[in-house]
Amino acid sequence: MYQSLDLVWIPSQRIDDMRCEAERMAPYETGGVLMGYFSQGESELVITDVIGPGPNAKHTTTAFSPDLEFQHAEIARCYQQSNRLHTYVADWHTHPDGPPALSNKDKRVLMKIARCADARLPKPAMVLLAGGFDHWNLGSFQLIPSRLPGCARLRPVRTKIIEQESIS
Repeated sequence: MYQSLDLVWIPSQRIDDMRCEAERMAPYETGGVLMGYFSQGESELVITDVIGPGPNAKHTTTAFSPDLEFQHAEIARCYQQSNRLHTYVADWHTHPDGPPALSNKDKRVLMKIARCADARLPKPAMVLLAGGFDHWNLGSFQLIPSRLPGCARLRPVRTKIIEQESIS
């Protein structure tokens, strides 16, 4: 159970949602959570919904802190609206004017998610938008924990954009 991801599927509309939020907040970082489901024996992740940072989030040029109360309510709403099929599957955030690579802080966030029993994601993923206006680069990553403290590693995951809204 919870094998390594081979592929992340994201509808183009969800990419547009993330880009819109990224451009609204640039040059500050922003982000949120992703809803969806796993398929192909949990080797593929399908994104169905993007949840933003929330109205009380804090944004700086090098970090952001989400409005957790808002995000928890939105996660519950999406879960109920999907008849309990679409769950919290990953985080997403931006690196305006930055490279499409996760930072050490991002790795620590993923390690915290991996240890959180409520998240139910022992190998959590993160989607990153890096760059800036009209030049956003998209990358997906997964944390592969280790039994040795501090030895978890990040691995890039292929990302495919779905041009239609036919997923559910």
